[in-house]
This record gives sequence, structure tokens and C-alpha cells, in this order.
Amino acid sequence: MLGARIATLRRASGWSQGELAQRLQVSASAVGMYEQGRREPSAAILLEMARLFGVTVDYLLTGRPASCEQEKVRSAMELALCEAESRLENRPQRPLSREELAVLFAALLLDK
Repeated sequence: MLGARIATLRRASGWSQGELAQRLQVSASAVGMYEQGRREPSAAILLEMARLFGVTVDYLLTGRPASCEQEKVRSAMELALCEAESRLENRPQRPLSREELAVLFAALLLDK
């Protein structure tokens, strides 16, 4: 779920994978692999992601925001849900991709 949280926060920030990669000083493919769960970011990269997204490393790893972060995370998740709804309304009838499902489930889990 770390990958889904990274993808959700990146999208909520309005950044492409390439833009996040530049900010982290890694390749765009590394960001893609983080989001797909095919590669784990180093501790240094996790710290920088937390700083860039304005969340804690604990949130990135566990999905549990600190009380002061809850509203910010809720807003990001609402934005992700709205974006997902919009995409679902305008997409051809096909099964959701694994990444799409992960983002939707992460958003739903954080709402509870």
C-alpha cells in the first residue's frame, strides 16, 4: 500500500512521476516502481517524500496519519476519489487496473 499512498499524494500534489522524480533526484522509472510496489524507496528517499508531501514517514509506511495531518490527508483522498470517479465515468468498459484498484481501496480505507 506504500506505492498507492505515494501515487495518491503525488497526484494530489499535481505532479507527474517525472516531476516527483526530479524533486527526489531519482529516475521516473524508480518512482513508477515505488508506486507499483516493485521497489522500496530508501530511508533517505522516504524522508524526502514525507517532506515534499507534508506528511510523516509513519503515514507513508502505515497509512495512519498523525492527528494534525488527518485533514490534509482527507483532502488529498477526497481529491483522489473525485478524480477516480471522473475517470470511471469517462472510461471505456474494462476492468480496473491493479494500480487503479489500489488507489481506490487506499482512499476508502483512509476514510474510515
